[in-house]
Parts: sequence; structure tokens; C-alpha cells
Amino acid sequence: MGIGVFVIAFVALFFLYARQSSEQEELESSLAGTQTQLARLISGRQSLETQLSQQQSKLGETQALLTSALASFPELEASIEYNEVLTQLAQKYELEVVSMAADAPREKEVEDVTFLVIYFEVQVEGELSSILNMVNAIATDERFASATVETVDIKIPEPVLVMMTLGQEREKSSGTIKLVGYSYGGE
Repeated sequence: MGIGVFVIAFVALFFLYARQSSEQEELESSLAGTQTQLARLISGRQSLETQLSQQQSKLGETQALLTSALASFPELEASIEYNEVLTQLAQKYELEVVSMAADAPREKEVEDVTFLVIYFEVQVEGELSSILNMVNAIATDERFASATVETVDIKIPEPVLVMMTLGQEREKSSGTIKLVGYSYGGE
């Protein structure tokens, strides 16, 4: 009987050992897979941290460029000076200002940035070459860097000989210049 108990105990211990051995192999296999996955995740995290750092750097550069670009747009008070500058240009080119008008500023969104937009219209009379010189001056003058000439409508009188034959006084050329001024008042 002592040997029977011993054999039963030995068989039971053998089965327990075999079972524990297979569980240990499963755990070692699972641990190896987890370690491999952890290594991939760590390298992925490092890659993502590098990308985040690069993107934050690009964002900083872009914000600096945006701030610089927005600084080139005058504030509303500077835009009001367009009337004075237009009058000075007309005088410079010996043109008579017939009328000058500016609409109230309106907001306009351009690529998620809101600007104040002012529409100006100036009508002048004088020599055709002077009108063309004034339009060119508006297009190239630094004071209009944040403005765009939208339209120019020029009316040229009948040729001089036809008018002299008919005994009429020579008319002046006239031009209507429409421009849009952009200003940025902050966030």
C-alpha cells in the first residue's frame, strides 16, 4: 500500500508538473510577444514625438509668418488716409477730383482670417496720360500695398479735330478708379 500511495502521488505530481510546464511555456511565449510589441510601441512613440516636435516647429514658423503678414496690413485708421493720398496723387498729376467716395468698412474672411474691407471710388478729370499715370502710381505706391485696383473706367472725348470743326470746346478725359483696401484690426 505504501508503494501504491507513492505511485499515485508520483503520477499526480507528474501531471501537475507537466501542466505547470505547458502553462510556463505559454506565459513565456506571451511575454516574448508582449516584449516585442512593447519595443514596437516605444519606437513608434519616439517617432511620433519627433513628428510632434517637427510639427510644433512648423506651427511656430507659420504663426510667425502669419503675424508678419498681418502686420503688413494697415489698421483701419491707416486705411482712412487713402482719401488723402488719392487727392495728393490727383494734384501731382494735375487732375481734378470730381468725386470721391468710400463705403463703410465691411468684414471679409479670407482663408480663416477676417479683414476689414473698404471700397473706394475716385473720379478724376484731366489729360488721359495723367489719368494713366495716377492709376500706375496707385498700383505701385507703397501706401497702397494692402489695396487692389478693382476697376478703371476711362472716358476719352471725341478727337480734337472733330470738336474744332463743330466749334465745341475740348472736353477733358475722365476716369473712375475703384479700389479695395484691406485692413487687419487684430483677432
